[in-house]
Amino acid sequence: MSFLLPKGSGFFDLFEQLQRDVEKMSALFSDFVKHFDDFDGYVEKAHEIEASADKTAHRIVEELNLSFITPFDREDIHHLAYEMDEIVDRIEDIIRNVRMYHFTEKVESMDEFADCIALATGHLGKMTQHLKQMRHSPTFRKEKIAIHEIEDRADLLFEDAIDRLFREGNDPILVVKTKDILEEMENVVDKYQEVANLIESIVIKMS
Repeated sequence: MSFLLPKGSGFFDLFEQLQRDVEKMSALFSDFVKHFDDFDGYVEKAHEIEASADKTAHRIVEELNLSFITPFDREDIHHLAYEMDEIVDRIEDIIRNVRMYHFTEKVESMDEFADCIALATGHLGKMTQHLKQMRHSPTFRKEKIAIHEIEDRADLLFEDAIDRLFREGNDPILVVKTKDILEEMENVVDKYQEVANLIESIVIKMS
């Protein structure tokens, strides 16, 4: 199938660039959770990465509008660019909201969620590399399964944290704010699985 792809297509390079923004935001979030200070500084850094991802996503759409032939379905290209950019946006939102809610201590299971996001980012990067090959290999499937397992782990983290929050939380305002951050972190991991499913779907269609 690769011989049918347009030789000068820059879509794969742009998706790899978008993946690098996902990696930068994931690394920033891990560092943010580890130190849990200088919220203003982390918000500024997150905004810079988010702006870069937005720019790359827009370039993909522009390239899509200018291209007569694309390496795979036009709607899939648009959808994948949006969903990968959404990962970056949602992690930025978590950092912003932690500052906005004036947390003084880490949210329940925050370290564990940061680990899930970091692991999912690594597996998604390998899936993105396979996207260019358009081949559904056992290795490709392994990365997809790994992301699914991470999403399952995040679901359990969320359930346990919510259970403890409502059993032990005494301040109703803090309970509401904590629940919001927990839901945002779980939703980020869910988004990784959605992107992994989309990439697998694209590769299966093109194999």
